[in-house]
Amino acid sequence: MSTPAAISLAEKTSETFVEDLEPTRPDQEIMDPIEDKYGGIYIWLITGSAAVGGLLFGYDLSIISGVLLMVGTDLGHTLSSNQQELLTSITSGGAFIGALCAGLMLDRFGRRFVIGLGAIFFTAGSVIQASSYSLAQMTVGRLVVGLGIGEAAMVAPIYIGEISPAKLRGRMVTLDALAITLGQVLANVLNIIFENVSNGWRYSIGVGAVPSLILLGFCFVVPETPRYLIRKNMIAEAERVTAKIYIHASAEDVTRKVANIHHQFKVEERLSELSFRDQLRLLYKDPANLAALVVACGLMGIQQFAGSNTLIYYAPTLFALCGFKNSIAVSIVVTAANFAFGLAALRYLDQVGRRKFLIYTMWGTSVSLVVAAVAIHFIPISDDLKVTDEGLTWAGILVLVCIILFIGFYASALGNVPWHGNELFPMEVRSLGTMMLTLTCWGSNIVVSSTYLSMMENITPSGTFGFYAALNFIGYICVILCYPEVAGMTLEDIKSVFKKGFGLPSVRYSLQLQKERKLLAKQENEKKNFEETGSSGMGRE
Repeated sequence: MSTPAAISLAEKTSETFVEDLEPTRPDQEIMDPIEDKYGGIYIWLITGSAAVGGLLFGYDLSIISGVLLMVGTDLGHTLSSNQQELLTSITSGGAFIGALCAGLMLDRFGRRFVIGLGAIFFTAGSVIQASSYSLAQMTVGRLVVGLGIGEAAMVAPIYIGEISPAKLRGRMVTLDALAITLGQVLANVLNIIFENVSNGWRYSIGVGAVPSLILLGFCFVVPETPRYLIRKNMIAEAERVTAKIYIHASAEDVTRKVANIHHQFKVEERLSELSFRDQLRLLYKDPANLAALVVACGLMGIQQFAGSNTLIYYAPTLFALCGFKNSIAVSIVVTAANFAFGLAALRYLDQVGRRKFLIYTMWGTSVSLVVAAVAIHFIPISDDLKVTDEGLTWAGILVLVCIILFIGFYASALGNVPWHGNELFPMEVRSLGTMMLTLTCWGSNIVVSSTYLSMMENITPSGTFGFYAALNFIGYICVILCYPEVAGMTLEDIKSVFKKGFGLPSVRYSLQLQKERKLLAKQENEKKNFEETGSSGMGRE
């Protein structure tokens, strides 16, 4: 006979469901027992499907770096620096709008719908760009594809974060960030392939429509997240999806997991009835939510103002200034390093922790840029960004080495961790908080991408590198003082960290919880080993 806790949730109303099974409270246990019972390839398959949006994100942002050098007069005339900045930054502007729209639609229409809409924008933008014969049409295409990028950047981390087991969440969200860097590598590879082909830049851009159509197809296959289903009172479907994620869990474990999530909704004053204004008020007036918002958006701003995207967007232009003959081919080193070092985060981020990864690497981004600023000072570059004495020198080689080191340090942590920011928000404001996080990303990106070449001309390349080095160091100090460690915590108990306050109080409390978690895990392992040893001994007797 089934126990009451194991009765299918399909036979219960949401009210009796919570009353029958009192959920595990975050302040009573450090970890929900079901979090150790995940397994199988199901979770990896659906995460990989969502990560295709990240691949398109990286591809469509990076493809412009080679296109700017290949397009020549195909748009009617040679592009000026300001026009190059326009084609680069307009995509970030589109992403800003796309993220805003996604944030407004996410809770109403669901995660899958927004992913599918983004795939449509990716496809349409690629077609418009590839068929462009004027600057205006190309600008429109870059804007449309930006809408897709904004939606992908907004919804993919939320989807992956909500559907992942707590102990895999960091690795899963990092998989999306890694897909972004893989997209950047593919963009550079195709630019190299089509560099010497007539109208080759059109083929480079047009290829982007293929994965976008694949992503659209995935939207008809992948499930909605259990948290979104519970929010919409689709309890039975949430139970089925949760059971597929935690394949080693019993029916009672699954029921209790869903009860935990549902309980959080109940204590947050009827989430389903909150209007956008109510959620906005809850995000900014609740001290814990506001602290999470400042930390998440602050780290995302630090990521963008680190200057990495300028190296992705303008790498061929920069390496041409350094004296490299085939600057498009050389620029693939940057994106390849971004992808390779991102693998380290995929493997160790959950084990080492977000905070430690940031602290161990961010000092290196500052040092790398300082050395690059000194080296590029010895390259003869005119005020209009022309090399006055062509030829590769030691300074140009040193700049390349420094950029590779910078990207290595950056990709290992700062390039990945900010995309985990959605995990800092409780469910009642997660969509809105992630929208603010994504808007911070693209607002900062617009500033950086639209000013980089102008800064290079006005304060010299050396001054530009020095400026970004200073911003990286300031960010490093802010992380030490303000960023708590939430690796391995469930989405439902992270809020307790920010209830301790902003800055050092939350940091200290999070580190205390990590110590308690490790101690509890050690005790559980010792108990398990003792029981197994004891059982084995009794069996031998």
